[in-house]
Amino acid sequence: MKAVLSGEMLKLLRQPGTLFWGFLAVPLAATLLKLIIAAFVYLRMGGQADGNADVFLSAARSLSISGNSLGHLLFAMGIASVFFIEYRYATWRLLVPRHARSQLFVAKLVTCLAWLTLSLLLAVAGDMMLTVLFGLLQGQGLDVSVASLFTLIMAFGIGFLELGVLAALVAVLVVTFRSMIGAVIPAFLLAIGSTLLHLYFGADADRLPLPSYAAEALRGWLLAGGPPSAAMLGFLVLLLWAGVLTGLGLLVFSRQQLAAE
Repeated sequence: MKAVLSGEMLKLLRQPGTLFWGFLAVPLAATLLKLIIAAFVYLRMGGQADGNADVFLSAARSLSISGNSLGHLLFAMGIASVFFIEYRYATWRLLVPRHARSQLFVAKLVTCLAWLTLSLLLAVAGDMMLTVLFGLLQGQGLDVSVASLFTLIMAFGIGFLELGVLAALVAVLVVTFRSMIGAVIPAFLLAIGSTLLHLYFGADADRLPLPSYAAEALRGWLLAGGPPSAAMLGFLVLLLWAGVLTGLGLLVFSRQQLAAE
């Protein structure tokens, strides 16, 4: 398993364009956007700011990028590239006889999850850096309480679970349709469709067991004091999506004819 995982990491590292746009562009863009907004506010408001800057709590809020529709599109492209490359170059026939199919599938999924984790860490690091920088420029105090750190850890877990569902969804779509576009477009439509449903139906749409609503219920409980019952239900919904999609992907992949691919 270690050799298969190392091979997947090496293949992705040799595709810097895919690595950047599929996994690193989203947190970097989020950091740049916050920099522009914070700089504009600083230049307009200038001088002193009231209160202290909570470094960990601000970073926890930045992890909402895991639910951004455009972010899902870019992440889906990166994940799909990892799974589709073997179909594109017909190299499954070289790998399948040497390794168990479950190992090949899990290695690709773990590779995606590892880079998605790094993406979230970059978002946290960028937000913390800017919070500290502009806090010092405005003469604010910096809060780094244990409670806020716990909130950050929980927010990171929610973001990771939401992106884990996205990775499992894209994986099963690529394996089923043997197409990158056939995976990226449905994943993006699910994200943007959830947003449109919420805009049209309002709070009634929250009853639908969709991953984005489940993650928002968890973030609402963590950051805005939402109901714990909704958060628990959201957690179970995300776990169910992740488990079912991963199992389905393994099932489809184990039954594919790959001798000539």
